[in-house]
Amino acid sequence: MKFAGIDIGTTSIGIVIASSAGETISVVTKANDAFLRSERSWERTQEPERIAAIVRELIEASEPYWADVAAIGISCQMHGMLYVNLDGRSVSPLYTWQDGRGDLPMAHGVGTYAEHLGRLTGHSASSGYGLVTHYYNTLNGEVPKDAAFLCTIGDYIAMKLTGATSPVMDPSNAAGFGLFANRLAAFDAAAVAKAGMDASMLPPVAQAGGIAGRTPDGKAVACAIGDNQASFIGAVPKLAGTMLVNIGTGSQMSVYTEQYEEIPGLETRPFPGGGFLLVGAPLSGGKSYALLEQFFKAVCRSFGDAAIDDADIYERMNAMAGQALEEGMGQLRFGTQFYGTRYDPQGLGHAAGIGPDNFTPGHFAAAVLTGIVDELMGFVHLLPGRLLNAVTGAAGSGNGIRRNPVMQRLLREHLTLPLHLAEAKEEAAFGAAVHAAAATGACADLNAAMAAMKKG
Repeated sequence: MKFAGIDIGTTSIGIVIASSAGETISVVTKANDAFLRSERSWERTQEPERIAAIVRELIEASEPYWADVAAIGISCQMHGMLYVNLDGRSVSPLYTWQDGRGDLPMAHGVGTYAEHLGRLTGHSASSGYGLVTHYYNTLNGEVPKDAAFLCTIGDYIAMKLTGATSPVMDPSNAAGFGLFANRLAAFDAAAVAKAGMDASMLPPVAQAGGIAGRTPDGKAVACAIGDNQASFIGAVPKLAGTMLVNIGTGSQMSVYTEQYEEIPGLETRPFPGGGFLLVGAPLSGGKSYALLEQFFKAVCRSFGDAAIDDADIYERMNAMAGQALEEGMGQLRFGTQFYGTRYDPQGLGHAAGIGPDNFTPGHFAAAVLTGIVDELMGFVHLLPGRLLNAVTGAAGSGNGIRRNPVMQRLLREHLTLPLHLAEAKEEAAFGAAVHAAAATGACADLNAAMAAMKKG
């Protein structure tokens, strides 16, 4: 049997088709060019219909194999949301996880919208979370008049594929909206109402591993799952015992647990099919290294007109960083919180220990990479010994690791664990395909699907 996985990322969208025998048959990707311009410096939105069009283009590019696909899984960027009407059409942009309206100050000195919502409801939530965005829109009259439901972009693509007029949401995405009760696997409707929001706009939460519907040609479509969970499924050899370290635009440390856990400083995210992920999610990651790359390019432009290829400058940065590590960093340290943190959005990065021997481009590149790893390790160290001792290996995913041998070296040194790179280059899309095999009953459960589809 063949299964398709669709991953709707912030910057790219991809489809993987894989077989139940462990063969990856097709991989196609396209840039996500759906970003919308805005005069609001804090607004980050995308056009849902453009995303749907890209998905259609990718399906057409997969046409030689698409007819044989039995089921479809969907992975999507977490936290972001859009509004749909009673006919199932989008009536707003997709407000992405990077949207900053939740960090704007409210009137009367009560803090930001995210902070005030948290105090009001007792739930921790950050800017970019779907219900934080909706809270701002509700208070400022920006909810479309014909909006009937909120949903993720993954839920919306599932509706497009199946022809459904209302969304169904997997717990893994529902928890990323905020105001979610993990123990009940449901939104806290009382908290939503207390904040003055209409709870009837929340989509129903499916049981873990639910089905959103079927395509006109009979393909089962699993409810969309969060890209963090999908990447974990696609990258690790088995659910228990492996830590996933993902570095893309941001970064994440994830460990699976069968039982519900509450650990200060870590998020507890529902996992498809049961269980939970304990997640530490810094905002720094690939975009912190990209910030340094932009600085180097600006310096080069300031002193000459030579064009610099993006891939080439990253290769040079990596080479210089590796040489700097061999020479020694001295006391040089970078705090890479250039974009703040989830708990302190106004936080800033910092540098210390700069001297004449390490005031070089290579040392700065190495220090930024080390800073990204240091922030991730801070979350690793929050795991209690009983959980950390059960971790016997680490999987690395995301282009920030896959394309950077220096990052791989730093992670191996800091984690003191064997680190293997996920074989599937589109981990989230592959994970969505594996999830589809389990959710539709083609495999007994997720572990069985992972064992079967990763043996090739």
